[in-house]
Amino acid sequence: MDSYEAFLLIAFIVSIIVGVICMFVPKNPVVGVRISWAEYNDTTWKKCNRFTGILTVLVGLISVLSWFMLSSNVAEKIFLGSLGATLIISLIYARIVYNKEKK
Repeated sequence: MDSYEAFLLIAFIVSIIVGVICMFVPKNPVVGVRISWAEYNDTTWKKCNRFTGILTVLVGLISVLSWFMLSSNVAEKIFLGSLGATLIISLIYARIVYNKEKK
């Protein structure tokens, strides 16, 4: 295993850890989805961050599995693509939760 592959494996594992932290940490200025929709109230914060945490853990697990089964280049593309999709999906979900809470 060269340093590039070790870095990828560490990045995948860190994404799992960050996802777990996002799911259970209360509202704070450091960790979590930091957009106005998610920060509307405590309910939106909890829902958005729990959802994002679950998605991030899934990204990490899928990436680790793909790293073991496929080449590191393919695993990197899967990781970056799924991380980007998680970002977009999390923003959309935050907006949906915000709209429901605002009504």
